[in-house]
Amino acid sequence: MFNHLMIMLFVSSSCFFNIASARPNLQSMTDEQMSETNGQALLSLAYLAPTDGANLMTKYSNSSNIGFYKLGLEAEAELNINVRNIQLGCGGTNGAGACDIDIKNLSLSGLPDGYISASADSPNFSTKARPLTSAVLTNPFLEFAIKNPNTTATREVIGIRFSAEKMNALLSAGLLNETKPTTDGIQKLSGFMRIAATTGDASTQATIFGKQPNHQIKGLLNALWSNREFTSEPGSSDTKGISIPSLSTNFSIPEFQINGNRIDNAHVEGVKTKINSIALDKGPLNQLKVNFDSIGWVANKAKIELAERSAVTNLNMDITFDQALSMFHNIPLSGTGGYLSIQQQPLLWPGNYIFSGDTNGKSLKEMTKSDVAQKGWWMSFAEPIQLGHLKATQEVNIKDVLPQVATLMTNELLKEENRVYAPAGAALLTLFGVTMTTPKPIIVDLNRATLANPAKLSLSNLQLGNQNITPNCYGSLRFC
Repeated sequence: MFNHLMIMLFVSSSCFFNIASARPNLQSMTDEQMSETNGQALLSLAYLAPTDGANLMTKYSNSSNIGFYKLGLEAEAELNINVRNIQLGCGGTNGAGACDIDIKNLSLSGLPDGYISASADSPNFSTKARPLTSAVLTNPFLEFAIKNPNTTATREVIGIRFSAEKMNALLSAGLLNETKPTTDGIQKLSGFMRIAATTGDASTQATIFGKQPNHQIKGLLNALWSNREFTSEPGSSDTKGISIPSLSTNFSIPEFQINGNRIDNAHVEGVKTKINSIALDKGPLNQLKVNFDSIGWVANKAKIELAERSAVTNLNMDITFDQALSMFHNIPLSGTGGYLSIQQQPLLWPGNYIFSGDTNGKSLKEMTKSDVAQKGWWMSFAEPIQLGHLKATQEVNIKDVLPQVATLMTNELLKEENRVYAPAGAALLTLFGVTMTTPKPIIVDLNRATLANPAKLSLSNLQLGNQNITPNCYGSLRFC
């Protein structure tokens, strides 16, 4: 591993010596000429001492014996690269075949001109083909973490990182935007990324409500001048169910983090959405069998259908979302910094992000929301990454929400103000098997009930339209 680092350092040094050997002969200058000359050094050197107030290791980890030496290039570096396979930190303490970082088919190029709304905000390289663009790294640098920097006998290199103060680039991983996790793209990632809050939209699958045991609903009824309570019979052959059509809904995603060793999945909590209306009167099916307490000879069972414009409205939902990293493909870096490092112990590199809740005497192990570079290889990005509007290309199955909807409906229909009044004539006809239509639309408003306690739904591995990949190649090649 360190042999590879030495080779990289040798190549870098060779580049500097080649630059030096290619320059013209130096000319002597007087002091007056020197004072009139302005310029900028190509290389910069900096040292952050263990006692410096900007040293995060001293400030947050009670470790006052680590300093940082920085060698920087005061320039802009332009890159356009394709890497078939990046595997770092494989084997060893991770186990056979396990890597700190494992990314297939990675490309680094310039940013796109914009994003194509018609294809859900996919990168749009309209004025210049992607292979003709370049990622721009402003002031790239190499930095060393040194333990006991002031003691020659015990001085030790414990970490190296490669970074730049700013990056303008599109980082993409994988060849195709598939509908399920694959062995392409990001397989394992040890590192730190904040994903900026964003929005999205999705459509739900059409389904049937009322036929499953946990779809039972109850409510108050007035029939033949008597108050009663009705209960639906999901298992009855007379219960056809109620058709729930496909629905479109927008959702909002809070900022979340990808933070840890050898991660292959992003876990997002607190995704919010609101379904304004679920129609209960559409589609071919609209019939429930209900029973209710009888009085004397009056029947205690009936078949009912819901009147036109019946609906469940204002259903607030809280979604937990798990997405394989192999299904994230496009990472735009718009003027932000980042780094790739290797360290033999957890480190807070200079300038690392510190979560506001991690500043009160916590150990590095407890700083779970900050950019603490863990032992081994680590990839980090300084600012939140803007993924853009996320559009799910697959319809979402909401079957797990329906039992919750049934419970919420029951809570509302058992309120006196929502009692159903059946006309006498229609009630009598139910004695002869005639299906009764409710005299008025049944509208169950769940806004108040679900604001504080929203319905829960768990989703995983949705294909996202804006993660379509623009190849960094000419012609029809996907990778080159």
